[in-house]
Amino acid sequence: MPGSLCGDAGARPARQEPAAEAACAHRDALAALGRRDEARALFESLLGCRNRHGLLAEHVDPATRELWGNFPQTYSMVGMINSATRLSLPWDQAF
Repeated sequence: MPGSLCGDAGARPARQEPAAEAACAHRDALAALGRRDEARALFESLLGCRNRHGLLAEHVDPATRELWGNFPQTYSMVGMINSATRLSLPWDQAF
């Protein structure tokens, strides 16, 4: 996905950053399609966009990783938690 959250800015015009929640949905879709390694890599990129308190804003500039919009954004945080849950190993495989 060109210009995905915290990735390559691609050909995105200025100030058309992706919503963090939409980026989480993209990762969830990749995981559902069996592309878990790609989804995990993108998720780890999202984690790198958080502020020093571990929070996300509504939008993240993919080129600068600057947090924009409402802050902290509950939908972004819920999306991040849902993605973490989806990408986690099942209990029977984790231990």
